[in-house]
Amino acid sequence: MGASFVRERCAATAGLLRELGYLLFPRGCAGCDTPDAVLCDRCEAQFHHCIPFRLRAGVLRSGFACALYRGVVRNAILNWKDHGDEECDGVFIATLNRLFDDVLAGCGRVGEHSPDAVIPREVLIVSAPSSASSLHARGRSQLAPLAKALCAHANARGVRAAVVPLLIVRANSKSVETNGADQRAKRARRTICINERATHAEETEACRTVILIDDIVTTGATINRCATVLTEHGYTVFTALALAYTPSKHGYMVA
Repeated sequence: MGASFVRERCAATAGLLRELGYLLFPRGCAGCDTPDAVLCDRCEAQFHHCIPFRLRAGVLRSGFACALYRGVVRNAILNWKDHGDEECDGVFIATLNRLFDDVLAGCGRVGEHSPDAVIPREVLIVSAPSSASSLHARGRSQLAPLAKALCAHANARGVRAAVVPLLIVRANSKSVETNGADQRAKRARRTICINERATHAEETEACRTVILIDDIVTTGATINRCATVLTEHGYTVFTALALAYTPSKHGYMVA
């Protein structure tokens, strides 16, 4: 029995089980509620972008997002992040991996003229941290499966990668209102700090270049604080990747 035959049978079986699951446990698209889809083709296509946003401490001086945070994109991310739609993990893993490829392909072209844009050979994948209360409320770190999958994807593309929790939210920090960019920046400065335990991990001894990941970049306060903290502790932040970005009124990040 050939390997291709086995793969075809496995794919057919997986498809049959998926359809059976939809019959027994019907669901709608996380973005628009179209029946029998985790994320329908039309909504999924909204994530096929490479949108730059300002990252002050990054080598590329920009991070990149897959989509603008509005409409069906907003619906899909909120259903996944805050309403436990873990079936979206696979869709967002593929989305973030594709963004990684797009950014590195762009660096390959720019790198011919700008040494700063040369693709790193080794990177640490670092997620923007969540507070203990947020993790408890959601029952998981929604970014963890994306970070793990991106690590495997980077390794498959020839970039040696490891997932390291270099950032944490400071315990017992008082919450503040976060209605605007200034307030978000104030909160980020108060709460996000280096994870000293992770700095002693074997991976951090061999590599000091970081790619940050996050789900939503709003004012940019959090992602920029993450980059600043890492830079202050001797790490080089190459860029940041996010599922979605909310542009400012002027069309560009204000933080």
